[in-house]
Amino acid sequence: MSYQKKFIHSALFTSSIPFGIFFSMQSHAGMDVYCEPSTVIQTNAYTACDELPALTPANDNQTNMLLLLSDLSIAKFNIQEEKSTLWRTSYSKVPFEVSSIISTSSNKLPNARKPLKTPDLSYNEHCNSIQNGEAAFIQQVKNDSKLSSSEKDTLIRERQKINDCDNKLTLLNVNPNWSAGARQYASYLNATVSFYNANFSTATKIYSVLTNVDQPWLKETSQYMLIRSALNEAYQSGLGEYGDLNHDKLNQNLLTSFFNNITQYFKLYPQGQYAASARGLLRRGFWLSGKHDLLINEYVWQINNPKSSVYNLELPNLPYELDRHVFQSKRLNVKNLKDPFFLTIYDLMHMRKIENSDDVVISWADLNAQKNYFKDAPELFQYLQANHLFYVQNKAQEALKYLPQQTPSNIGSYLQLSQFMLKGRILEASGQNQATQQYWENLLSISKTAEQRGLAELMLYRYYAQQQNTAQFIGPSAKIKQAFLQQQYLVEVANEQSLMSVVKNNAATQDQKNVALYTLLNKSLAYQNFDLFNQAYAELPSNAAQFNTEQNTAEKYRHQPPFANFLWKGITVTNSIKCPELATLTKQLQANPKDLSLQLCLGEYARSSQAYSLVDLSYQSDDSPQSFKGRYFARGDVYKNIIKTGTKSELTAYALYRAIQCYAPSGNNECQDKDVSKSVRKQWFDQIKRDYPETSWAKSLKYYW
Repeated sequence: MSYQKKFIHSALFTSSIPFGIFFSMQSHAGMDVYCEPSTVIQTNAYTACDELPALTPANDNQTNMLLLLSDLSIAKFNIQEEKSTLWRTSYSKVPFEVSSIISTSSNKLPNARKPLKTPDLSYNEHCNSIQNGEAAFIQQVKNDSKLSSSEKDTLIRERQKINDCDNKLTLLNVNPNWSAGARQYASYLNATVSFYNANFSTATKIYSVLTNVDQPWLKETSQYMLIRSALNEAYQSGLGEYGDLNHDKLNQNLLTSFFNNITQYFKLYPQGQYAASARGLLRRGFWLSGKHDLLINEYVWQINNPKSSVYNLELPNLPYELDRHVFQSKRLNVKNLKDPFFLTIYDLMHMRKIENSDDVVISWADLNAQKNYFKDAPELFQYLQANHLFYVQNKAQEALKYLPQQTPSNIGSYLQLSQFMLKGRILEASGQNQATQQYWENLLSISKTAEQRGLAELMLYRYYAQQQNTAQFIGPSAKIKQAFLQQQYLVEVANEQSLMSVVKNNAATQDQKNVALYTLLNKSLAYQNFDLFNQAYAELPSNAAQFNTEQNTAEKYRHQPPFANFLWKGITVTNSIKCPELATLTKQLQANPKDLSLQLCLGEYARSSQAYSLVDLSYQSDDSPQSFKGRYFARGDVYKNIIKTGTKSELTAYALYRAIQCYAPSGNNECQDKDVSKSVRKQWFDQIKRDYPETSWAKSLKYYW
């Protein structure tokens, strides 16, 4: 994607802001987001987790920004697939978290501002330069031939003491016997001490005097520091008791001084060593002073002039900065958006599914009113129109008219990938499954980048998964290469035959076989397919006991499925209720699946710490497709069935006790069966107290919850 670069705002008005108190890495403005793996394809509902490498309404603003910035040759990124065993794989290249693309993004063209030696990020912006400033000062002092050796040593030693922004720094006593030059450097150090002590008014007074000295470095640096000092003092004037900023309380005189200081700096030093940084600070001034239109113009200028000597945009902070200060700002006025980049982000975020009363969906008329602003990016505008027709108006076939008619032989931009994806979604919506599968397979065949391939694999996943097309997930010729998608297929979707075929498949990796075997054992036991479980049990590795999650286990086993969970040794409840080891128990259940005492023993296994991590056995997932045949095991049903027999026995007494304990102590049922009312639990409670008063179980029960 390219569009004509325009010089929107001349003179000084542009900025790159050090982040500190104003910026922090977040996955979405004002939110902390925790993401879990998912193969769900986006709709137009906002997500910070299931991000796609295509411009979509559902993507976080920051993701869409980075995709556009990449097409504009401003940003580059490389989302890394997590390197881990298949069992421990937790996320993928596609879909990805917004934090993933942000954290791996960087400048395609370097920032003209001299980078700090270290990130030096702080909650206080003025502290960020404390180390970098030290290096610059020391180098300057060393190079100054007018200073004596002793003066240099003293000045360097004193600057090295300024290394902590958290504690109060002490002013330097200026020796009247020093040379005039040394006294000026010492005064600069006192201004520096005042600045890092957040005593900006004192710092400003000293820097102002130093702007009139003859020493060139002191003169220019002091003029630059007046900008930073005024900015920080202005910001400080608007802070509330708890560190919150009230724009209405900002000292306007200080803001005026800030803008005047920048103007003066550029008048004196149009190509100065701090020009890029000074121009960068202007963005913060616009933000503080509420000049939202000028702030946007400055961003536009910076984005369109990455080769300028005052270019000052910094990845990965830029997307968050843009999102917070433009798109999440209460001052945002769409009339100030006249550039394709900003309008695209605005339009996509206003095509999202409405989630609260404050959400506004852009109208077709308002979207089309922007056409003139996209005269240098017509394909981008047509893509936005297609999105509106598809997501907002539900006119899928009409949306096709706004997308390229020819299928490309290769994809060279994220806009092109976005167009390709939207056409595929429209085809999918028409119900032409076979044609859609072939469409995504074509995308896979022409993919050149990891993001393109990842998107194609994600789109193909559900087709191959529904078909139980295991060959597309396992083996050297498999189309699905992403570990996460392979894992999801094996754990969530693959049926009995598919999993067993993987366990027996010589082309499968050991990782794949391990995940398949664990899932096979887990689900066959959960659905009481004891014949299958016993077949799978024979495939356990001889050292299965080492496959557990204990800290003293070798790391290579901790990162594999915990096969040791199936090596349950059984338990003796009483002399008459004895449960054998799991391998023996399941063989007995295979022969006598309706034996209540054996089922109760399976319930004892389900209660054990070893079975706790068996998700399908302990907690049935509501959204997990039942790929296995059989009746889901719920130990609560076993207790009920024993109670229903009406037989007076120790087994019945224990079943009554366990049935009541299912609800302890919260009143919530933890036994996977259908809940019973308190009145039923009261009947069980009365029954065990009446019929089995001497048992330890009856004596221990005080409540029926």
